[in-house]
Order: sequence, then C-alpha cells, then structure tokens
Amino acid sequence: MKKSEKELWELRVANAQRNVINRRRFHSMAGGLVALSLGGLGSAWASGEASVKQLTSGTITLGGWPDWIGKDNIPDFRKAYPDADVRLASIPGEEDRIAKLATDPAAVDIMLLVENDVQRLIDLGVSAPVDLGAVPNYANVDEAFKVGYAAASQPRCVTTDYGKTGFGYRRDIVKEDLKSWADVWKVAEKYKGKITFLNQPQFVIGTGLIVNGDSISSTDGSAVRRAADKIIEIKPFLKRFVDTDISRGLVDGSVAIAMSWDYDIYLAQQENENIVWVAPEDGIYGYLDVWAPVNTSERLPVVWKFFDFFFQPRQYANFVNTLGTASCMEASKPFIDKRMANSEILNPSKEVLKRVQYPKPLGEGQRIWDREWLRIQAA
Repeated sequence: MKKSEKELWELRVANAQRNVINRRRFHSMAGGLVALSLGGLGSAWASGEASVKQLTSGTITLGGWPDWIGKDNIPDFRKAYPDADVRLASIPGEEDRIAKLATDPAAVDIMLLVENDVQRLIDLGVSAPVDLGAVPNYANVDEAFKVGYAAASQPRCVTTDYGKTGFGYRRDIVKEDLKSWADVWKVAEKYKGKITFLNQPQFVIGTGLIVNGDSISSTDGSAVRRAADKIIEIKPFLKRFVDTDISRGLVDGSVAIAMSWDYDIYLAQQENENIVWVAPEDGIYGYLDVWAPVNTSERLPVVWKFFDFFFQPRQYANFVNTLGTASCMEASKPFIDKRMANSEILNPSKEVLKRVQYPKPLGEGQRIWDREWLRIQAA
C-alpha cells in the first residue's frame, strides 16, 4: 500500500530522531579531559603525509557516530563503484576517536570529528591532507562552512554538516519573549527547577563566555573563570545538566527552557508545536562536523572517490534527509525535504549565521577549561 505524504514524513522524522538519539547519547566534549600519551607512536606518521602504498579499490572504514550517514549513500556508492566499499565503525564520542587513533593509527581510513579536533590528529601525526583535485564536488559545499582545517585552500578534512547550540522553550509555560542567553539569566529564578543545560563543558563554558561578550575559544584564565562564574550564578536555578534525551522535557512539559542543538529542537517541534527555538542574539556556539582522512590508510584514492561521490547534491540531500541535520550545501536544496529545506532552524538567514562562532583548538588552554568545569560541577 502506498504511504501518504504524512506517513512518509512521520517515518522520516522517526528515523532522524533515532539517529539523533544515537548521536547525543554519546556526544562528549571535543577536546575533553582525556590525556593522551603520544610516546608510543613511531615517527613514521610524523610528517602527516601518507607513506604507505596506495590501493585504488577495496573497503575503507569510516569511524564515527552510529549510523551517521545517509541511508542510501553507501548502497549507491557500491553500485557506482563495484570494486569499492565503505564500512562504518561505531566509535562513540570524540575522545574515544582520538584515543583510538592514538593507540591504533590504522584503525580507520576516515574519522568523523568536529573541525577543531583535527589539530589533535595533526599532533598525533596521523592527519592526511585532502587531495582536492580528486574531490571536485567539494566545491558544492558553501564557502561559509569551509573554515579552519576544512578551508578550501589546503584542507585536512571536509565539512559534512554543522550545528548550532541555542535553546528551546515552551511558549505556553514561559510568558516572556526570550531572544538571548542574557534573557535566560534574567528569568532563571522565575523558572527555577525547569531549566536544563547540556552536560558538556564546551557548550556550557562557551555559553558563559558568550554572555560575558568573550570569544568561545578564549584561553585567557580570567575570561574562562568569569564564564564559569556566570554558569555557577545560574546553576541553583537549573533542574540539571543533561546528557541524553535533551529535549524530552520540553516535549512533555517538565522543562520550560533547555539548552540544546538546532536539529534536536527541530525534531522536538514535530512532537509539540509549543516549543520555540532561539538562535541567541548575543551569540551562537557552532560546530562543524568533518570527515578527516587518516594518513595510515592504504586506500586514500578510495577515500577521495567516496568524498566526491558524497558531495553530489542528490547524495548529500539523502544524508540531510536521513539524519534531519542542517545542510551545508545550497545546491542540494531542491532534493531536500521541503519542510526541512524551508525550516528557519535548520536553514537560518545570513543574519543568524553571522552570529555563529566556531571554536578553535584550545591547546594548552584546555587545562584551564578542565579546571573551571570541575569547579562548576563542584559548586
């Protein structure tokens, strides 16, 4: 029996929610609290260049979130290239991925990371530069999302999607018209016990920095401390810091205001129309998801083949439609579900995008963030 448009939409939303649940269950701090020992790594990868014989066929392994791929991307790639294949390796959380490459540099051919974590692959000596000559379709990705290590000049990764951290609130519970993080602080006492923040340091401390007017990548000890103080100020009014089911409280009404990601709030709105998404006027913590090639791979030519195939507009649209994530490719819009393509949450105006800040590697400053996160937890 042919399914109605409504039934097909509900199936798509359910599938996207399942993938989002997989991802947010394992979402951990980029840059985190794990100290990696590099002493066991030999010098073979120190140059960052591939030094192994390259094969043009065979199976490559992509490490990352469980099922974070379009439902047709790999089957269609197999049809287009019968002598090549892609295997998914579930490696939950950025820290797990970095640790995996530190102990087993040949574990994968591609690793899904957030863009600012690519520096850590470079530090490990396992980052491979992208051969753009073999990936002409990367030109389809909008220039606004080719930043940092994903820049079009000499990329060490390719941008697959992006996200924005803001907040959602229940307009039938919260009577104020919230527009910024500063607004959340103003009403926090009124809605005590009905506010949740993410249990992830980069987003929480980053928000404190935004409220104070500082860079989300600050490594200045006094600035990061002030940001932590700002979080400690609001902490008595929070219900809790949450790791999973981020927007569930908004859906059932047990939470009035929730820090979350754009795609998460978008999907929650499909269940409750009283949920409002806010892209804070005082600043938005953004992140770029990237695929980073690993220089220990024996099949980088297959990696480039897969990248180029993926960045065809129809294939990229399948990725977006499957996961319910935000698109980085205007050229794919005709093939993206109309409700998603026209969503102001997933596809905001240029004015909103100007407010998005992308984090930079913290380097030694990570220790400052770690210390302040521990202070927030103890407060």
